[in-house]
Amino acid sequence: MTKKQYFISLAKYSQILFDKLPIELEPKPISYALNILKPAIDNIKVSQLDELYKIRSLDKLATPGNTNSWQGLNSIGMLMDRFTILLIREWCLINKQKNGTKAKQIFELQTLDIIEAMVNAAPGSSALNSKITNIKQSVNASTWEQAFFGLLTINLILWESQEVLYIKDISKLPCEELRSYIDWFSKGNIIRNEYIQLCEELFWSI
Repeated sequence: MTKKQYFISLAKYSQILFDKLPIELEPKPISYALNILKPAIDNIKVSQLDELYKIRSLDKLATPGNTNSWQGLNSIGMLMDRFTILLIREWCLINKQKNGTKAKQIFELQTLDIIEAMVNAAPGSSALNSKITNIKQSVNASTWEQAFFGLLTINLILWESQEVLYIKDISKLPCEELRSYIDWFSKGNIIRNEYIQLCEELFWSI
């Protein structure tokens, strides 16, 4: 299995995973993402990690690609973040907006482009996602698959929890609900950043 084949397999896996989750077709308040969607993800995490482990062959996969000596933001962690967001967008286009044509265009023009960049990526040399913050989150991942699953699902929860903000007048939302959004996004984005870094570190071990 080549790296490109592996990343395409991850894309297919992600779409199957999304189909198994209680993702609402209409935007819901943040409580739905945190109290319904997140527990559903936690409930199938073990079985879904088993599926992820089956995708990868025993051959060494994470060899540095044909990249320049400078890396910039094109590290596996940062590219994987963009990759997972594109996969979520594709699923939403197909299932929420019933626009499979647009989803296919995104896959062919953007997702495959990100995959090529990941194929040619090399190990990063610094923590690109560190933030100055007093907020601490507990993120644990000892394998690449755990890091990928964590990044994919935290981006899904963030996507679903903020969707309502794009279709409603936030000035009309109750103050407590707005506080909930602010509190969650600060914590959720720190979790996301930690998974980005874990993806960068753990990918090169496979």
